[in-house]
Formats: sequence, C-alpha cells, structure tokens
Amino acid sequence: MSEICEYTSPENGLKSMVEVTNLSHVANVQTTVRSIAKKLGFSELASHKAATSASELASNLVHHASNGGSITIREVRKDGYIGIEIVSNDSGPGIMDVDLALQDGYSTGNGLGSGLPAVKRIMDELDISVTGDSKTCITTRLWYLCE
Repeated sequence: MSEICEYTSPENGLKSMVEVTNLSHVANVQTTVRSIAKKLGFSELASHKAATSASELASNLVHHASNGGSITIREVRKDGYIGIEIVSNDSGPGIMDVDLALQDGYSTGNGLGSGLPAVKRIMDELDISVTGDSKTCITTRLWYLCE
C-alpha cells in the first residue's frame, strides 16, 4: 500500500490536476498550488514553499520525462493538521538512483542538480517511487496545525 493512502482527503476537499507537457504548464501548476494553499489558510511563506516545490516537480516533468506527466494538488488532513499534497506522475524514463537524485549537485541533464534536494528541504514530506516499468511518482506534502 502506498504511503499516500495513510492520509485522508475530505470528500469535497480541494483538488486539481494539471497536465504538464511544456514549460508554459509550469506557471499553471504554480498558480493552482498558490490558489489551493491560500484557500486552505496557508501563510504567504508556506504558499510560496509549496508553489516553488511544485514548480520544480513540473519543470522536471518537462525536462526529464519522455512525454511529460501530471501534477495533482489536493487537500489532505491528518491528526488535526491540514496539508497540501503535490503528486508528480510520469511514465518514464524513471529515476535510476533515487538516493543519488536527492543529493545536491547530481543531475542527469544540464541542470544544477539542486531541484529535488530543494523540494526535500522545503516540504515536510517527500516520497519517490519508481515502478518496474519506469513510471515515477513523487509525492510531497506541507502541513500546518489547525487551531
């Protein structure tokens, strides 16, 4: 069972999915994340963190996934916390070495190799899974305590 199943998403909770196949879609992802974060009551700083992370994941879809992919943003809740969950899905070619991909300076392309490590530092949770058929799912969450 995926870690994603441990969290509940309210039946009428906020949710949006953005297809990402070119760089113009990255801005759509950022705007969507900021909108959902604001509706959930996240601070300006937290909203910026979530949007920055989503932007990096969306950029990776354009630069590294053979046919792009999708970013799903949804409201999640657990133990008195409200969270924003950002899930990046693609169908290949996959991340060959997840541990290496999370190290600063490692890149399989022309980038600086700072994107995924930054997402890991910025967000509260990060989970990367690559299936045998090279599909990659990156799930990240940012939380705040409801009062």
